[in-house]
Amino acid sequence: MKKYLTFTLKAFQRTLTYRFELWMELFINVLFMLVYVYLWKALYTGRTSVEGYDLNGILTYIVVSQTLLTFTFTLRISRIIEEKVRTGEVVTDLMKPIDFQLMTLATAAGTSSHTALFNMLPKFLLFYGAFGLSLPPSPLTVFLFFISVVLGYIILFSIEFIIGIFAFWLVEIRGLYAFVIWGLAMLFSGYFLPLEFYPDFLAKIAVVLPFRAIIYFPTAIYTGQLIGESLVTALLIQLTWVAVLVGIGRLAYRAAFRKLVIQGG
Repeated sequence: MKKYLTFTLKAFQRTLTYRFELWMELFINVLFMLVYVYLWKALYTGRTSVEGYDLNGILTYIVVSQTLLTFTFTLRISRIIEEKVRTGEVVTDLMKPIDFQLMTLATAAGTSSHTALFNMLPKFLLFYGAFGLSLPPSPLTVFLFFISVVLGYIILFSIEFIIGIFAFWLVEIRGLYAFVIWGLAMLFSGYFLPLEFYPDFLAKIAVVLPFRAIIYFPTAIYTGQLIGESLVTALLIQLTWVAVLVGIGRLAYRAAFRKLVIQGG
């Protein structure tokens, strides 16, 4: 376990060196979120509630979901794997006496810990103070929210990991990444708006895909939209997707390893 923690710490320290990029990223994120918040304030003019969300509720949802979306912008696991495949560095990684999937997750955790501390937390606190956003109704809800965030993060990581492994067979994976992450994930994760606002046919598609487990579930737990049995069901769905996607990722990288062995590296 200690060897994987080393990858986490190194990734965290490496990210600290990109200070200019950090501040620019935070600045752009805040500007975009401001536009989105004021757009929803305008849309709610003359309305007290839409699909169970009052103005404060929808603003809280938007800020929390936008904050969680930061992981999607900064994870970059698929591109890192693609670059390692292109340069041949991945051969060294796969030959090390460590689990490649866990090593990649540990590295991602280091980068994402930096993102959470220096981007997501300040951004959320800024909007919480400026717009008087709601807090979760109880300490238990806060705890379950963080559990859901972690599960959603592992799901996002697993999807990116699987996309990255495709680099062993494809010339480049940018098109696949764009389709899955910027297309399907953005549409069905609940990033743009709560899934309660979706027309029935889109909501039915979202139910059978893993993407709502990344942003919608943790955000809906935070805002109190998911409580009791529905909350437990959401967590169980997340756990199921974690098991399925981690398993697929493991099978994929083992197949990639066999491909390298057959081709002689």
